Amino acid sequence: MTIVPNEQASSAKTGIPPYPGKRITTNGNQLVAYYTEARITDGGIFYPITPSTEMGEMYQQSYAEGQLSVFGEPKIAIECEGEHAAQGGAIAYSVTGKRTVNFTSGQGIVYGVEQYYHAPGKLSTMVLEVAARALTKHALNVHCGHDDIYGALDTGWIMLFARDAQQAADQAVILRRVTELALTPGMNIQDGFLTSHLERSFLVRESDLLREFLGRSDDIIECPTEAQKTLFGPNRRRVPRVMDLKSPALIGPVQNQEHYMNGVAARRNCFVEPILQFLKEAYEDWGKQTGCYYGLLTEYMCEDADTVFVSLGSAAENIEAAVDHLRETRGAGVGSIHVNVLRPFPEAEVIRAITGKKNVIILERTDEPMAGDNPLARDIRTALTKAMENSSGKAHAGIGTIAPENMPRIFSGIYGLGSRDFRPEAVLGCYEYATGQSKRTDGRGAEDGESFFTLGIDHPYEVRSEDTPSLLPDNAIAVRLHSIGGWGMITTGKNLAEVIGEIGVFVAERGDVKDEYGRRGEVVHISANPKYGSEKKGAPTAYFLVVAPERIRVNCDLRHVNVVLCCDPKAFTHLNPLEGLADGGAFIWESDETPEKAWLRIPPKYRQEIIDRDLKIFILPGFEIAKEATERPELQLRMQGNAFLGGFFGVSTFLEDYDIEGELFEKIVRAQYVKKFSRFGDDVVEANMKVMVNGRDRVQPVPHGTVEAADLSSMRGEALLPAAEACGSGGCGKEGCAPAPEQAERSPLHKTETFDAEFRAGLGYDQPASPYSAVGIMAAATGMTASKYGARRETPIFIQENCTQCMACITACPDTALPNSAHDVSTILETAANNYVTDEGGRKAIIEALSNIDETIRVKMFEAAKAKDEEAPTVVALVQAELEAREEIPGESRNEMVAILENLPLAYSKVNAIFRSKEKKETGEGGIFSIFVSDLCKGCGECVTECGDHDALRMVDDGEEVNAQITSATKFLDLLPDTPQKYLGNYDSENAFDSKPATLRNHLMQRRNYDSLASGDGACAGCGEKSVLHGLASVTEAFMRPLYHRKAERLTEKAAQLEKEGEAGLAKWRSEDEEAHEIFSRCVSHVIMGLGGDSDEDTRARLQEYGEITDEELVRALVAVMRQEAFNHRELQPVDGRLANGMSVMAMGAHTGCNTVYGSTPPNNPHPYPWMNSLFQDGTTISWLFGESFMLDNARHSIVPERLADRLLGDEKLS
Repeated sequence: MTIVPNEQASSAKTGIPPYPGKRITTNGNQLVAYYTEARITDGGIFYPITPSTEMGEMYQQSYAEGQLSVFGEPKIAIECEGEHAAQGGAIAYSVTGKRTVNFTSGQGIVYGVEQYYHAPGKLSTMVLEVAARALTKHALNVHCGHDDIYGALDTGWIMLFARDAQQAADQAVILRRVTELALTPGMNIQDGFLTSHLERSFLVRESDLLREFLGRSDDIIECPTEAQKTLFGPNRRRVPRVMDLKSPALIGPVQNQEHYMNGVAARRNCFVEPILQFLKEAYEDWGKQTGCYYGLLTEYMCEDADTVFVSLGSAAENIEAAVDHLRETRGAGVGSIHVNVLRPFPEAEVIRAITGKKNVIILERTDEPMAGDNPLARDIRTALTKAMENSSGKAHAGIGTIAPENMPRIFSGIYGLGSRDFRPEAVLGCYEYATGQSKRTDGRGAEDGESFFTLGIDHPYEVRSEDTPSLLPDNAIAVRLHSIGGWGMITTGKNLAEVIGEIGVFVAERGDVKDEYGRRGEVVHISANPKYGSEKKGAPTAYFLVVAPERIRVNCDLRHVNVVLCCDPKAFTHLNPLEGLADGGAFIWESDETPEKAWLRIPPKYRQEIIDRDLKIFILPGFEIAKEATERPELQLRMQGNAFLGGFFGVSTFLEDYDIEGELFEKIVRAQYVKKFSRFGDDVVEANMKVMVNGRDRVQPVPHGTVEAADLSSMRGEALLPAAEACGSGGCGKEGCAPAPEQAERSPLHKTETFDAEFRAGLGYDQPASPYSAVGIMAAATGMTASKYGARRETPIFIQENCTQCMACITACPDTALPNSAHDVSTILETAANNYVTDEGGRKAIIEALSNIDETIRVKMFEAAKAKDEEAPTVVALVQAELEAREEIPGESRNEMVAILENLPLAYSKVNAIFRSKEKKETGEGGIFSIFVSDLCKGCGECVTECGDHDALRMVDDGEEVNAQITSATKFLDLLPDTPQKYLGNYDSENAFDSKPATLRNHLMQRRNYDSLASGDGACAGCGEKSVLHGLASVTEAFMRPLYHRKAERLTEKAAQLEKEGEAGLAKWRSEDEEAHEIFSRCVSHVIMGLGGDSDEDTRARLQEYGEITDEELVRALVAVMRQEAFNHRELQPVDGRLANGMSVMAMGAHTGCNTVYGSTPPNNPHPYPWMNSLFQDGTTISWLFGESFMLDNARHSIVPERLADRLLGDEKLS
């Protein structure tokens, strides 16, 4: 081993730095993990958690590829069982002398936070790479926030914060050097998603730089502090082996009163106080070696500023762009400070930077309303207080002095919580408020003594400027992509960004463009990021990309765009994809129709704007192109986006502007596809190339039509609907259709209308920050009214003549999108006649004939069912023939009857258990089996897979005619009664537990069971987890609901009997057994009337104070409780708009995970029962405690009252 001096030598003092770096287009996660940590460490110990998951994956990829560190050493990559375990494992690996990294975010930090406290005392030198994320508070959020790292401020770790991914990657190296000097672990923090997932051009650092700057982990270095010399002598291993087989020791002892405080206090002077100097030196050395100088703070335009912003993370660049705007347009004296070092907090540097300023605006991505101020503001106020105390005498050495009269005004604002959009008008609003030019929404201003405000939300304390610039560079091209989750748009956006980046590389190299450090210059700057949501496949998605001749500093949703690539053909049905499109901008839209037909698909309300602003509309048959390239359906969806990549270059002048010929362009794209898709084979690369080229060549313009042209924008066919909203005599199974018994007024908190007013009113970013929004609650079963039409490309259709009623498709469907039923022929026909035949005379004539029609067609149906090899006539054909044979039925009425029946799934020929077997046993008993396809279907095709060779379900393109048919059919289903018991076979709907297991699947033929999960959520299409969840919910409903109803009947009967006989029974006790009467009276008054106390004496005192309780009052109290319980179990309507069938039979608690995300993201809640999300590890415990609470309620409200009633009524058997 070599002895290395403590200070690394710098090979350059001035001019071009020796290590300028190599440009690459990537994102923050990849730059930090794959291009930095994987090259300098001995091991990554981690657990996946959004948004840092990709860092662990990229580290694992480096390991899997067999890549060595810059020191020629292998590494390990370990995915542990949880964040807590990963943190403990990382600390353990680090104290054996290994360079170690962990990656985490959000709950992962606070879940493992107890691990952080002990690591410094073990001399760990590990680095925790953080993609900062909001913590679960009133609701879970996986997006950017600083709550997580603020939760670890007092753990004793060094904490560095990066304003962009380049700084994050550079600070990963700088921090590691300092942790190894200070023998104190560190956190390297970047903003989750906003930095971690942002695609840009960055610099990858040279291997020689990493080796020179860090040195080997087993180098012997001079101990940099006296404290370390006390522990190690003059020299030590750069990364100490505290756990060493050659020198055993115990680390992590238990200490009592005489020892513990000593160690805590000694940490301050022995280890913490030198850290800031180590950081200064490391930053300075890094600057000399690379040309990138960071320092403890990054100051921008502060020298002559009287107002400065102070921030952490990606907000800084947004603020800097606004600072330039304010200076250029208003001559404002304004600047920005980014805090690079959060712990140890650099008080002296902060005081130096803000001395002489009038206003300091501190913006934070968290809110701590229970504290005096938010964390960063508290630290700055503390530093200012020390500086002010120095003005009256030397009170705080090393910190500057500020006289009280020169103290700046501190403003504290919150922004961007959970990646809330941080827009230019918010930054400008801060400045205007601090300088007295505007007020908050509540009308109060800085002059009123208000120094706190919020940004970007509808809140009384919000400040916002009327000035709304984009702050994009001149000549920037802003692109927004719209698509549907699962269609590959994020991949398309990344590919587009990287292709443009490679074009920029080519142009720079062709022109020998160099920057000031001699590196290849950036001709094209890129900023690309997806707008990640927590929804899964099927939800609308967006992606933003900006290309500019200079660095793009703003990072927010683009509301000023030049091009919109709309991969979603139904986009106009749920959003305005033209929003923010610049005059003359281009809109490229998925459509396989003619340009003239495409114009009719645009809602009339947007057409005049298109004409007036000369928006260029183009269409592109992306799905058709993808189908031509591959026969694999899953690839067709994901490859469609590549057609739009080609389409962008087909309508843009980008290639022409940079003199890129077609052959060269295709070569660049092919290289990108090889990098992305080569692991799937050459065929996949070629297929993607074919799609891209065809997309470029087949994009075509849409001529502007007239505003008054036909409106086909709904994309739906005309469905057949019932003639009236009222149900016909055929009965009604629709939940909530029949008037529910009178219900108690529900609190607004639990009302669907309260939820709808905020979350389903189309408010988007304009939703108010209201008391309801602060609670974190969703109304139950809101997903039942959702439509997944916009997410489907294909829909299953029912081939009735092939169905055998095997129920495989029904049990597999994850989206409760295949409601099914069995009914008498007469029920179907009566419902059709009563609700779809508009002429009263015709309707009467049909109803009078139905008995004969039923009898006649049954004979033909039975014969057809027996003749297995022959094609059976459809029910519609048989009915139509009978109707046409009856002259008394008007032609229009016949047509209306046939029209609705043609839309219905009516199977009989092969559903033997429903029709042939029953009809054979007794004429007139055979029924019709129906499988309906609802608008909740996501088109996953799982039902078709399950159906297999039966071929009773087939996937077809979901066009207007198909949509009209399935809509007509499901509207009809809502009019039908539930499936009667006679068609459920050996499944007993009243005693599900006693049914044969093989017939249990038949419980799904009853709507009350099938609808036990509402669906409509954002789960992935084909999610198997939801199939299981539906099975659990439906079986529970099937088993418990009859028990509820029997209990309700029992309580009702006993309450009536008690009302008649109760007082007489009490009178008898009073005369014959006064003690029994006294005990009974006390039990009722204590348990039922709530007059008990904490002891017998206390209870006697309360009863004495209340006064005499008559026998009538005792009976009335018992009867009231029992009747209320009966109502709750049988007639309560627990969810607005659904069946009044009694309270929920179940509740669920959930670990945080996929199910809690797809099932808990507004506006669509699939759960009609109580559901609570908690954290990663405690779903079992919270569910157990729900059960304990519910059992206690049941004992108080049901069991005890009923047993008291039994005792009084002389029934010795306990209920």
